[in-house]
Amino acid sequence: MSPFTQARGASCETCRHFDNAPDRMERALPGLAILSSGTASARDADGICTLYERYLSARSSCARYAPR
Repeated sequence: MSPFTQARGASCETCRHFDNAPDRMERALPGLAILSSGTASARDADGICTLYERYLSARSSCARYAPR
């Protein structure tokens, strides 16, 4: 079972472990540049959880949320 759920308050987007910088996205997902880029509107505000090393929706959340 995934530790991630849809946010009910605090979300990944405001967590210190969440990184959605375009250059980080392209390094974490090398094939992304082939499809478009880390700045593509299709990825919205999604990013990488640096704690779990997973691609996540910014609206996700988990028990290890840590405010910035």
